Amino acid sequence: MEKLLVIANEFPPMGGAGVQRTTKFVKYLPEFGFEPVVVTKEHVSDLTDESLLEDLPKDLKVFRLKPYDTVNKKGILRLPFKFLGTRILSPDSEFFWYYFNRKKVVDIIREEKIRCIYTTSFPYSSHLMGLYLKRLIPELTWITDFRDEWTNNPYHLDSIYKRIKLKTERGKELLVTSACDFLITNTPFMLENFIKDTPSLKGRSTFIPNGYDDDDFQGLINKRNGGEKFVITYTGSLYGRRNLDEFLDGLKILLDNKKIDKNAIEIRIVGNVYDSVLNAYAEKYGLIGVIKSYGYLPHKESIQMLYNSDIILLVIGKGKGSKNFYTGKIFEYIRVDRPILGIVPPDGAAAQVINETKTGKVVDPDDIQGVSSILEYYFNNWLEDKKIHNPDWDKIRNYSRKTQTEKLAHIINTQLSRDK
Repeated sequence: MEKLLVIANEFPPMGGAGVQRTTKFVKYLPEFGFEPVVVTKEHVSDLTDESLLEDLPKDLKVFRLKPYDTVNKKGILRLPFKFLGTRILSPDSEFFWYYFNRKKVVDIIREEKIRCIYTTSFPYSSHLMGLYLKRLIPELTWITDFRDEWTNNPYHLDSIYKRIKLKTERGKELLVTSACDFLITNTPFMLENFIKDTPSLKGRSTFIPNGYDDDDFQGLINKRNGGEKFVITYTGSLYGRRNLDEFLDGLKILLDNKKIDKNAIEIRIVGNVYDSVLNAYAEKYGLIGVIKSYGYLPHKESIQMLYNSDIILLVIGKGKGSKNFYTGKIFEYIRVDRPILGIVPPDGAAAQVINETKTGKVVDPDDIQGVSSILEYYFNNWLEDKKIHNPDWDKIRNYSRKTQTEKLAHIINTQLSRDK
């Protein structure tokens, strides 16, 4: 079986959405003729989900390299190191992990007789590792996978430190996109941006969307548990422009006009979100006791929380570039058979998925009245116990993780065949 070196800084037992795509590729690649060999870092993050290890092949070889971590330091040096990692280092806080471990990865390639490497970001330092290896061993086939955009990432516009480093990072990005043999993004919008910035990518790039894994839904109960409450659930992080402002502004209109009694609703937040953030929302909007925090949950428990709901909330944020991506959780959202309220750019990637699969309603983040109207629609139909959710399951099945891995395996086979 052909070996594939997977360079993924973020990997189980680290939890969170960032590890899902790589984990599922590693899980299913053996079914398509490839033995993954993983290079990652020693786990140091507080964000841990041991249950994700169950997805990995039993005989998987994983090299966990020294972390050289700047973000999760303890003691009196914690804040200076965190500032260095998140504000100063380029392209990200994992630069030292790449730089000081790169020669070890060369040894792994030679020991494991690797012909093809796959690097995935975030962090983008993983691609710098790939660039170093490609320059040193030109005969390597190098496939890059961008889970998010790099210099076109809209969240970078929210950080003055990112904007200061933008020119330098554009140069690094161009080196990566010019030298790799094949580039993958997870949305067609992102792909268009990469090709626009590096025209030579045309013909050696594609997009593979994220997806859902049917195994993650086995043993879960497809039943709401809110009793007499209308339950709205959000899973994931909240930061920067990805926030609850538009949703709560739309809800406030209904509460002020007595279209919804706040005692009839429950808003559940599942994810790594500070209680102080949620408490501030609850106080501002008069929703103390209505907004409930469940913290970070193991992956399957998080999906069960979606099943327990009446509707599920998806927010992307507004502003330049927001239409180019969707969060990985959208595919679990479309799979759980619950209506989605998507407060997302209506001409963007997330809206495209929701509309194509007929799994919810989409509203522009700038349209607060529209948010209010859709919330009222869902609430009134819940009151009347009407069935309004009729998803297109044929379209949904196109987004299975196994299907996505088959596409990746085809790309690897094609690239290796060209190199013979």
